[in-house]
Amino acid sequence: MAEKEQSFKERLKGRMSRIQKPEKKRNPIKKDHSKGIAFLVWSMLGTIVFLSILTILLSVNTRSALNDINAHLVSDEETKEDSDFSVEGAKYFLAGFINEYVNVNSEPERIEERKNNLKSYMVQSSELQDDTHPLYDLSGLEGERILSESTLFDVKEEETYKLFQYRIKMTNRVEWEEEIEVENDDEDEDDKKTEIVKKTDEKEQTLLLNIPVVSENGAFAVAAAPYFSEVYSLKGEITAENEESESAEEYAGEELESLQAFLVDFFERYASESKGELSYMMAEPESLNGAFVLDELLDARIFETKTGFVVNADVRFHEEMTKMPYVINTVMEIENREGNYYVKKMDFE
Repeated sequence: MAEKEQSFKERLKGRMSRIQKPEKKRNPIKKDHSKGIAFLVWSMLGTIVFLSILTILLSVNTRSALNDINAHLVSDEETKEDSDFSVEGAKYFLAGFINEYVNVNSEPERIEERKNNLKSYMVQSSELQDDTHPLYDLSGLEGERILSESTLFDVKEEETYKLFQYRIKMTNRVEWEEEIEVENDDEDEDDKKTEIVKKTDEKEQTLLLNIPVVSENGAFAVAAAPYFSEVYSLKGEITAENEESESAEEYAGEELESLQAFLVDFFERYASESKGELSYMMAEPESLNGAFVLDELLDARIFETKTGFVVNADVRFHEEMTKMPYVINTVMEIENREGNYYVKKMDFE
């Protein structure tokens, strides 16, 4: 039995070995990957566009932030520069200067003392430290000027300095001697008896004292010679800017003599007449209103412009009673209106 089963198995294996198995054939249909590739490409494009937009937004935002920072820094610098100038400190500084400037005595030693004291308040420039500057020239002075009261009136912001305006009350005083007759108590004497009596003339004035002031490192100095003007109403605004002449050469045309005559006439009226009376000659009337008398037109440099003339004038006045000199330097813009000259602007240097 065992031999039969073994023979059967061997015959079965032989038959199985003769059977040929068919080879497996590959599927000719390939999978479609185009949708995946398209999705990948569009995803990349979308990412690039998104990143570009994000970059632009961040750049704009950064630029705006930088602009805000720069504006803030500039504002802080301007505020710091303005805060560096202490008006209260300047007021304390000017109290001493006004006292030295306004109070004047004709005694030679007092004049010399005043000059030295004033120089200590002025900026350190060769012009203002020169003993011959008109600010210190009191030749011809008689009597004295006494400060009665000073009040801060206004502070104006100029390009290179602050202009402090003080309302000044002062008294001009001149003492003089007069010989008078007196009663003779001695009946035996026929001659009349006389004696010398001292008399005093006084005149009170109220003017605006304009003082240009500069500051550096918390200290102060007067930038130019102060000047007087009439006290104006604070309801009005007075603004004037220096204008450069449009011609480098001084005017020498046919109107020169008439312009020079007009300047003399104008400054005579400027010294003696009121602001209202000068309204027909000036766009922004102002005057000394009788506080001073015209002495001399020291210099007048006239330049022609497209609309008229620019005049740089140095003018000397004097106080009538004490003969105290007062020099101003002005820049004027003048028009010729049908044969009449008219001051459009007048500023002080």
